[in-house]
This record gives sequence, structure tokens and C-alpha cells, in this order.
Amino acid sequence: MTETATGQQQPEILHQDHAPVMMIGHGSSGTSILGEILRDDFKIAFGTESQFFVYYYRRLDRYGDLKQPENLRQLAEHVLAERWFEKAKRKWDFSLSLEDLLDRTCSPTFRGLLDAIFVSFQHHLGMERYGDKSPEYTLDLAVLGELYPDAKYIHMVRDGRDVAVSLFKRYWGGKNIYTVSRRWKKEVDLVDQFVATLPADRVLEVTYEGLLGSPEEQMDRLVDFLAIEDPDGSVREALRTQIPLKLNRGNFDKWRKQLSQKQRVAFETVACETLRRHGYETIVDNEQIDNSLAKQLFFGLDNRVRKWAYIDYWKDNAYKAKLRLRNMSRRLKSS
Repeated sequence: MTETATGQQQPEILHQDHAPVMMIGHGSSGTSILGEILRDDFKIAFGTESQFFVYYYRRLDRYGDLKQPENLRQLAEHVLAERWFEKAKRKWDFSLSLEDLLDRTCSPTFRGLLDAIFVSFQHHLGMERYGDKSPEYTLDLAVLGELYPDAKYIHMVRDGRDVAVSLFKRYWGGKNIYTVSRRWKKEVDLVDQFVATLPADRVLEVTYEGLLGSPEEQMDRLVDFLAIEDPDGSVREALRTQIPLKLNRGNFDKWRKQLSQKQRVAFETVACETLRRHGYETIVDNEQIDNSLAKQLFFGLDNRVRKWAYIDYWKDNAYKAKLRLRNMSRRLKSS
């Protein structure tokens, strides 16, 4: 038994399967909440969003044959300059030198580098396996599948109308119903298509509403899916007791009060089939997507202007620009 931060006793968590866990889904769908639960209660090393897998995968040809030590070294050096490492240092005091990374890389491949990074992070946190959640990967799931053919995939789904309510209050994401409905439908459909190609035992769908409304049931499903050892049921019992206390249980269906009838109909007209496929009720029966150039231009501009009102939007973009310039300088020096 171990003691949690709140003084509660929790059985030791042991995994029979140590394959990485990839959480996928549209942004603001509850991936952060579930990621924290998986880290704190399931001993799976979820850090901040990696956000760099696809970028380097699509540029691997620039590095040449990674079996050549100098090529692998250059790739490792560039990866170590990514934003993820700064956040990992700040949040968990995790750092990894270039030499340590190369020493821990068991195979001269991009996946080999990723395993070395995230297994090191996993051991630093004292976890059983590692995971990642980067919602932007929903647009490049084929790449994720190539990199992680052995992973367990958790699809986190949230009612797109509540996603809209959430995003309207953030500095990132869609800022009008036109934009959010199309992005939500596109990304959820892409995930559905991807997971349909996976063996049933490698994918689990968890809805945000299910997590908040029936967390006990979801913990049982996660224990089974992740192959957690629980011969006497004590792990399930502890999770059923502890997890509900961490959740804002009523934090869903906010769209019923915060979206107008016109906004609801507009969203459902675009995404009613996707909503119903995941168990959400709609008053619209048939999708009709108007992708006229005039609407795309108008709502695209509206979306951008609304983002400009958030100071965090400018701070984040300034930070990203600084990071890109720094990384570009490093790459030029090493080329």
C-alpha cells in the first residue's frame, strides 16, 4: 500500500502491459483531466503535450541514415531543444543531456529516441509506463500509428457543443460555432476512422460525460484496458473511492444553457451524425455543411479577430516565435 498526497491508502499499481499509452481526441475534450488521473493514480507518465512527433517524422529524410552516429546525434540535439523539455524541467525537474539521451537510445531510429526520452521521464517520475496526449495529432494519426503500432489508444470524446462553450472562453481554438463545429466533426471523424483500423483490445473510448457522470465504471474499464494487476479488487475499490473526489461531477451539458437555439442548430446541422454516433442527442436529423468561400472567409476572419482579444494568445505566439528562432539558430550551427 502507498499513501496519496491526501493521506489516503492506495494499493500498489502494477502493469502487466508496458506498451505506451496514446490519448487522442479533439482539444478541450478532457484529455488533461484524464491524463492527470492516469499519471497520479495509474502510474503512467503523462507530461505536457509533446507536439513534436509529427514535425520530425516528416523531416527524417533531412537527417539521413540514423545508423550513422553523427546523424542520430544531430536529430537528438534538435529534439532536445523542443518546448516539451522546458516544461518538463519546470514542472517535474526533469532534464536529459544529449549524451545521456544517446546512451539510452537502444535503436538508431526516431522511435528509439522517443522511447529513450519518455522512458527516462517515466523512471524520473517513478511510473510503470509512459503516455502522451497531443490533440493536434488527430490530423496526423497515420504518423502516430506508424510510430506507435504497439500503443494502447484512448479516444477521449466530449459533446462538441460543450467543446464550443469551453473554447469560446480560451485563447486558442475556435471562437465561433461555424469554426468549432467543422473542426470538431473533422477531428472526431478522423479518430473514428483511425481506431476502426486497430484491434479491439488496443483502443478504448472514454466520454467526458461518462468520466464525470459514472467515474466508478470508467475506472473499471481503464483497469481492464490497461491490464492493471488487481487480483483482490483492491485497486478498483481504491480508484472508485478516490477518483470521484477529484472531478467536477456536474461540469457537462453546459451548452444547454450557454448556447442559443440558433447556435445549437448551427452546430448540429454540421455534426449531428457524429454527435449521434457517440451517443449525444440532437434535434437536427440531417447534416448540411455549407462550405461556401464567403462563409469560410468571413468566419475565418471572425475567428482570428476574436483570438486577438486574448493577451495569452500574443504571449503564446511570441514564445513560439522565440523558440523557433532559437531552434533555427541551433540547426544552422550544427549543419
